[in-house]
Amino acid sequence: MENIALNNIPQEPWVYFFKDKKDIVLYIGKAKNLQKRVAQYFAAGSVWKQDMMQKAEKVDFIVVQNESEALYLEDNLIKQHLPEYNNLLKADNSYTYLKITKHEYPEIYLTRKKIPDGSTYIWPKHNTQELKKLLQYLRQILQRRGCKNIQFKQKKLCSDYYFGLCKGRCALADLGSYQPITAAIASFFKGNTKPIEQEIRQKMKNAIDQQHFERAGKLRDILLSLQAFTEQQTAVIASPITGHILEIREIWERRVYVVLYLYQGKVIDVIRQKINKSDYDKESLLANLSATYNSFTPLDDHYVALTKKLKKAEAEEINKFLQRCFESFVVSTSFEKENLLNDLLSTLQTRYQFENFPYRMELLDISHLSGWRASGGISCLLWGIPYFKGYRRYKISSKVKQQDDYAALKEVLIRRFLSDKEATLPDIFILDGGKGQLHVIKELLEEEPAFQEIFDKVVFVWLGKWAARKTTNIGKQKFWEDITEKIYSFDASLKIKEIKIIYDDADKLLIKLRNEAHRFANAYRQKQMSKEWK
Repeated sequence: MENIALNNIPQEPWVYFFKDKKDIVLYIGKAKNLQKRVAQYFAAGSVWKQDMMQKAEKVDFIVVQNESEALYLEDNLIKQHLPEYNNLLKADNSYTYLKITKHEYPEIYLTRKKIPDGSTYIWPKHNTQELKKLLQYLRQILQRRGCKNIQFKQKKLCSDYYFGLCKGRCALADLGSYQPITAAIASFFKGNTKPIEQEIRQKMKNAIDQQHFERAGKLRDILLSLQAFTEQQTAVIASPITGHILEIREIWERRVYVVLYLYQGKVIDVIRQKINKSDYDKESLLANLSATYNSFTPLDDHYVALTKKLKKAEAEEINKFLQRCFESFVVSTSFEKENLLNDLLSTLQTRYQFENFPYRMELLDISHLSGWRASGGISCLLWGIPYFKGYRRYKISSKVKQQDDYAALKEVLIRRFLSDKEATLPDIFILDGGKGQLHVIKELLEEEPAFQEIFDKVVFVWLGKWAARKTTNIGKQKFWEDITEKIYSFDASLKIKEIKIIYDDADKLLIKLRNEAHRFANAYRQKQMSKEWK
């Protein structure tokens, strides 16, 4: 396998595959930072599975939310494909689940088996020892029961009660509902750590008020341990659903489809392919896939062949996973001749009549708190992939009047394009706003002669929200007009032209770019505010 453009590989958690020329999976791995891991295979003098690399023809990957999801998906895919060069996880073993039984006072413990018994199963991390510590910490904070059912039914207080680890619900009455404790633990391991952290901080405050400083110190250590270990988790689908879910999308001159294979609520395989539109129309493709897998029936934007209907929360989780599957497949094809990322960028160039090919796109967002403490954030996509070295943040000068977005915008534009003359210019520069901001560029062209040279090289456009600022409004009508976002730009005579966004996979690159700039600018503003409050 020839060396690939490693800079195109994202630095995020992924599950990756090496495949041979027949598309047979040779090896499946996981990585917290995909770029660093794949680079190890191609480094000079590398001894990483060189016999496998001789057979490999392509590398593919699936984006995941975090390392925990990577572990889970890697486990299932290895068992499904049994790759030649994977020595581990082929047997019937798996990573650990957190199990919450279906009782009035449920047991909460770790298990490696998921059975359809009505219990709640949550993906933990792979470090079981650390996870056991977390559960022990939560016992100290929430005083949940830690005994087995046999002991609980005896209705006798044990040492846990006298050590303050349990409230003794087996023997004592009128202690209130147990459901909030169960809900707090489930929510914690799904990523919502704030309620537990607030509870610990309140106990710390109480301990300090009572001058129990040793107790407060232990609580502080527990808080730090929880914060260091936890991350956003993903719940396993509770229903034991088996079958396939199919989604078909169109990108430029190709159709791309993803088939998820679920068994007992687990995603055990992901099939992704791209074909030319000229080879199959959508009906023929659907008929072929139905013959290969199962007879699909339409459901919302995709097709299903399942033993049971998905619940609303499960459907939302599957939709998010499908989106990540499409996004990662598009990125993985950037190393092939039929490059889907290139197709998406070509779609943007044609649709919005960009003079430049959108190889490097940047977007500027001005963040403020009701006009106060403004800051600017620039996000960057390089070949459709987030390029963090291109991110920029700006503290707006105190000379800029409060609630003057235009002055703040002008300041950032001058600093981005005129103050730093060595910086790489983008092909497309997007401003998060609308028509009202167009005059800022005209003012710069009149006031700053050097900006004319920048304007000739960079395409400046505006992404306007207007009534579509709330995503719930998108697609609705008001005053007989579709509520949608628009791209505004200048024509050759500096007159305004506008084109509606249609929210397909190409436009989602722009939305992703804007969301990143908004997040980046807000984070910097909050950081500046926290410094002022200290």
